Amino acid sequence: MIVNPVSGHSKTRSIVTDVIDRLKRRHALKDKDIFFTSLNSKPVTSTFLEQCDVIVVAGGDGTLHYAVNSIKRLGIDKPVAYLPTGTVNDFGHCLSLPYTADKFCGMLEGMQTQKIDLGLAGDEYFHYVLAGGAINMISYTTNQYFKNMFGEKAYYLSAVPKLAKIFQGTRIKIESDELHNEQEALLYLVTNSSVVGGHEGIVPDARMDDGHLHVLVIKKSPLLNTIQLSLDIKNRTHIKRPDVLYFKTKRLCITQFDPKAARMGIDGEMRSSSFENIKIVPQGLTIIVPSKKIA
Repeated sequence: MIVNPVSGHSKTRSIVTDVIDRLKRRHALKDKDIFFTSLNSKPVTSTFLEQCDVIVVAGGDGTLHYAVNSIKRLGIDKPVAYLPTGTVNDFGHCLSLPYTADKFCGMLEGMQTQKIDLGLAGDEYFHYVLAGGAINMISYTTNQYFKNMFGEKAYYLSAVPKLAKIFQGTRIKIESDELHNEQEALLYLVTNSSVVGGHEGIVPDARMDDGHLHVLVIKKSPLLNTIQLSLDIKNRTHIKRPDVLYFKTKRLCITQFDPKAARMGIDGEMRSSSFENIKIVPQGLTIIVPSKKIA
């Protein structure tokens, strides 16, 4: 088990405690089998993972990102059971993963698995999204205390004083077999998830197992247009707008010309890189799901 001990609020942490107690009673989980993440933690080793049957991950999308990269780099191929305890939990919503101890342990005992795709940016794997643009910076400048207190509303509160800077846009270049394009972007996403930033259907055609990366760019436009865009995203009618670029691919390169304006993020973790070669890794991860149906 890999656990982020500070992810989420007190209620979600009590759920993690309940799950740990149940796994100790029913599935021979020992204290030595639990790895707690922190800034001072040494990396997970192959000896910790190779003797287990299932890797349980409890935390936000950043914790799952850490776990996925650990097992891929060590060459470990074990099913992953994910208990989402973060602020927004896009990946958990996309796969309809359970959030209670009862339902999570029931899913774990059912042991229904699904192969899902991963993305690979340089040498770093991502399980659901690579994102950039000025809007994306809100995720990394929102105080953790406010996120625990207010949930996803904390991101909106954090955005208000930064609106002028956000709408300046970020210049990017996209190169792929499908197109070559330069844009002033408010936001760009490379994902296999239909849920990003708490918005269901923002990339409506995206699937976890279709062997493609789905690329969505929201272009720089006047404020009033962007307000209408947010309504169109809610109604899932935004893909055909002139200020939205959307396509799917297996490989692309993104160059962000001003990395100081808005850094790139991978699965919610901020990176300093402004240039990424990105490709799909088909069926790169085995995940335990509540049913055979994939989101």
